[in-house]
Amino acid sequence: GDISVMGTIFVDNLEPQSGTSLTLGASGDTLQAASGVTNNLSKVAQIVQGQNATAIGTTSTSDFDIVTASITPTATSSSIIIIGNVMGIENGTGSVNTRLDLKLKRDDTQIMSSGANWWSYDTTVRRSGGFAINFKDDPSSTSSITYKIVGGWLDLGGQTCDVNKDGNSGSSTITLLEVLA
Repeated sequence: GDISVMGTIFVDNLEPQSGTSLTLGASGDTLQAASGVTNNLSKVAQIVQGQNATAIGTTSTSDFDIVTASITPTATSSSIIIIGNVMGIENGTGSVNTRLDLKLKRDDTQIMSSGANWWSYDTTVRRSGGFAINFKDDPSSTSSITYKIVGGWLDLGGQTCDVNKDGNSGSSTITLLEVLA
């Protein structure tokens, strides 16, 4: 049956009966923690993901967008965790030192660079994927922010180099998690 208490109940642990869930409050109720109480239950406020499977081939050393996602933080004190993966990276045959620099941008501001950490060392065509980017950003904003992974090829030797080479390469992705302070 129901127990009604008007006052404070002190317990060390609340456990639901085996096979059931613990319900605190009802629809429309507000659960409130006293000042100074740490709440570790809901630190992730939102998750947003973008993906791109479209092949991007270029003979240029100019930067190009690979994948983007936008998020509007709920608090200026929030951090944004960015998890990215770039797939289907393939060099051309024209250079003995083809390199890909992957960058992370918040709107149009670069906030991270891989430093050309993917490269081929001879004229053999090589394909790889799964180049990961993990980064924590503190934008101090509640305005919409677009994060994007941007690529820039170096030492192309006039050959076409690719990201998301084809349907066998999978999709490049970017995942944004807003973590509350």
